[in-house]
Amino acid sequence: MLIFDTVCAFLLGSLSGMGIGGGGLLVIYLTFIRSMSQIAAQGLNLYFFIFASIAALFVHFKKRKINLSLFLALGLSGMPASLLGSLMAHRTDPDTLKKAFGWMLIFAGTISLFRILPAFVKNKKEKK
Repeated sequence: MLIFDTVCAFLLGSLSGMGIGGGGLLVIYLTFIRSMSQIAAQGLNLYFFIFASIAALFVHFKKRKINLSLFLALGLSGMPASLLGSLMAHRTDPDTLKKAFGWMLIFAGTISLFRILPAFVKNKKEKK
């Protein structure tokens, strides 16, 4: 199972690095394949995200692509919001969290599909 987990971690990390949403896929993998509870999977996903974000942050700082005032505002407001979200998650039924997470993924996927579909159709027309 270690080899399978390593391959999945590599694939999920690669997808996350390309902006495909590897974190959401990690939660799905952990809950369905590894039978981890929803709360534990989301916590591990956040842990994964912290290290991926730190690596990306260094690259963006080096390229000077960080709006420092926006960075500070989002960071300072995000910390208390994440604590509040954590408290709410611990007080919510795990089945409700699974359903909410599933609906959130469907909603986000639908929005992404409708955003990319016009560009895809336009690209097809231009090639003809």
